[in-house]
Amino acid sequence: MRTCVQIVQEACASLGLAQPNTAVSSTDFQIIQMLSILNEEGSKLARRHEWQLLTNEATFTTLAAASQGTLTSIIGASANFRKIIDETIWNRTTGTIVFGPVQPEVWQGRLAVTTAGPYPEYRIRNGTLFFDPVPAAGESCYFEYVSYNWATTADGATRKSRFTLDDDLPLFDDEVLLAGLRWRWKSSKGLDFQQDFDDYEELVAGLITDDKTARRIRLDTLMNSIRAPGTPYGSWNLSSMG
Repeated sequence: MRTCVQIVQEACASLGLAQPNTAVSSTDFQIIQMLSILNEEGSKLARRHEWQLLTNEATFTTLAAASQGTLTSIIGASANFRKIIDETIWNRTTGTIVFGPVQPEVWQGRLAVTTAGPYPEYRIRNGTLFFDPVPAAGESCYFEYVSYNWATTADGATRKSRFTLDDDLPLFDDEVLLAGLRWRWKSSKGLDFQQDFDDYEELVAGLITDDKTARRIRLDTLMNSIRAPGTPYGSWNLSSMG
């Protein structure tokens, strides 16, 4: 896995430019631009897909109020929240899913009716997570979310949304970042970048395809559920008993 400075160095070598000793602290305008484009590439790539590499789990304890707090307070400001993955909010205390997100017009209609619905639902507004009906205090809820943090420090201890140190590492395949840096740099200089762009898009498509495992759609019940009994698949010999 290439570090930040190694990606810049290799891009410079392939583009016929002098390789720098440092990227982050360089005063060379060319290298400053390279680093800016590299960070732009990482940021845009993070937005292209619901990457499992950028997926995390969060937990919070419910309050006896509609507002459960801001997502920043629940997840932490450094997590760089992007989105909650659909249908992943579960109350592990009650063993129930929290449905949502509820549309604004439906949410306001619910609040205008005094009778609470039978199932908990949520809405996110102004960065705050709301529950309806109001839950009991002290229940444990969990959900998965996608972050914008696509880079990490060399020791893997801190995730970040841009390279800020020469030895920072990407969470993405470094080949795709290098390819993205090449075509974006050529584009910024008014050079022909079409082939580089096509090669880059092919790499990204492959990464997206390989990013997650997918369930096979079956018409039998062989793998219907690992937690619930299913009817054995195959032919049945229904002979008379005597």
